[in-house]
Amino acid sequence: MEEGCVDPGPDLIKITSINPEKLTSDQPFLVYYQCLMQLIDICIQGKCKECGSDVDLTKNIIGSALHLKWTCRKGHVIKKWCSQPILNRRMHSGDLMFASAVLLSGNNFQKISLFAKFLNLPAISSTTFHKIQRTYLIPSIDDFWLEKQEETINLFRGQELVILGDGRMDSPGHSAQYCSYTFMEYTTKKILCIITMDKRMTDLKSTNLEKSCFVKGLQFLLNRGLKVVEVVTDAHVQVASIMKKDYPNICHSFDIWHGTKNLGKKIMSIGQESNKKELLPWTKDIMNHFWHAAQVSDTYETFIGIWFGLLHHVTDEHEWILSYSDNGINACQHGPLTEERTKGWLKKDSPAHIALRNVVMDKRRLNQIHYYLNCRSTAELENFQNLILVYASKRYSYGPPTYRARNRLAALDHNGHLERETKINKDGSVRYQRSFNKKSGIWSVHELKEDKTYNYIQSLVEKIVRRRLDDEEGMSGNVVLEADDPRRISKTLARIPPPPTAQLVKERKSRFEYPDKTLDYSWDS
Repeated sequence: MEEGCVDPGPDLIKITSINPEKLTSDQPFLVYYQCLMQLIDICIQGKCKECGSDVDLTKNIIGSALHLKWTCRKGHVIKKWCSQPILNRRMHSGDLMFASAVLLSGNNFQKISLFAKFLNLPAISSTTFHKIQRTYLIPSIDDFWLEKQEETINLFRGQELVILGDGRMDSPGHSAQYCSYTFMEYTTKKILCIITMDKRMTDLKSTNLEKSCFVKGLQFLLNRGLKVVEVVTDAHVQVASIMKKDYPNICHSFDIWHGTKNLGKKIMSIGQESNKKELLPWTKDIMNHFWHAAQVSDTYETFIGIWFGLLHHVTDEHEWILSYSDNGINACQHGPLTEERTKGWLKKDSPAHIALRNVVMDKRRLNQIHYYLNCRSTAELENFQNLILVYASKRYSYGPPTYRARNRLAALDHNGHLERETKINKDGSVRYQRSFNKKSGIWSVHELKEDKTYNYIQSLVEKIVRRRLDDEEGMSGNVVLEADDPRRISKTLARIPPPPTAQLVKERKSRFEYPDKTLDYSWDS
């Protein structure tokens, strides 16, 4: 018997392994106890049919379920009723569905439990939730993701793939415990692989997490027989070194968005100086020019010819004598400048112009030009990183299996809603939504997509229910860690084992405690 569930008896609804959809397709309602009692008074007679004595009603709340029992004064049981169907081993179906909804929606049990407390709504305990999560939810999510991942990988077998890769730490700053690394197919934007690692796997060095996740994820895809011809990442030094040494046959490109963003930061930093402020209004134009040079260039020489032309354009010089490369480009590629000027030209060899020249001709940036020639962007992957926050907030702590499952839920959400249509107004026009960027101070619009349907959730919930119905042991067995669980390496993140709690309490001393003397707070006159 689990969670103190009373004997269900013959009158209560039971869910068997034959028909789990009877539960997953059912619909719960929020019913108040007094309203329920009014209905019961109408339906239940007040006398025992066997002995004619009065009938008493007893109420018992177990987990999220309400149990009612009618017995007469002579002990005859008239009827039993439960507000929820009963699963095998006497688990309330509502408890399982409640726990499933918390995790699958990306919520945290602490907040949902507080919500239920304020509503005075009975709910399962934290212990029960984590037992359900560990025993049924996480294994079902893992199995479901692996099935969907296999279907996705099969779509791309035999094709030459360009994949996007990016890592995400689980917390701000340099105190990360987890890193999740995602690989996305460039054309369809489908997620092929998402790897999570704990820093206990990298000798407690969080700076090595992204590199380790990248290697593990890329090797996984290659081992599955996918033909990867190009990998696009940000300018991560360790990843670039690995690609150069271990995967020389795979083209490695840098994300043009990150490159342009870093260039803009550099220009804005220089523009803060008093004698170079006239460079600030050119920031966006410089970033756009770098993107344009990468977009239209297929060789290093072509890029240089276009990129260095910026130094002439900003001084209102649109043709020059000598080309900077062998391609012969010695003029701006724009048409006649007919628009009204909103910013001034830079004076040639002024402090601002010299500073811009140093940025444009920076050797480190020039040495990385070949990484940008394919002009690949990981913008969709950046959007997915924000979706992970819905399921795994950086402000909460999760165990390794839970963190992995939450990242996989985000991947299922992304892949399941890639083909949403754009919302259309009644007049047939595309519906847009405006947004304001506080950092840039610019309004922009984007197309609105149709609402998400989460069609895959029904199948996932059925898998969870089936796992429970097929379980013959229950949730009270010993916890066995997975083979690659980082807690096998160390139980905690600390480099030294924790002392007993009693010892820490004993050693703790308040700075206001003075056991050997009495403080005198009187003032001398």
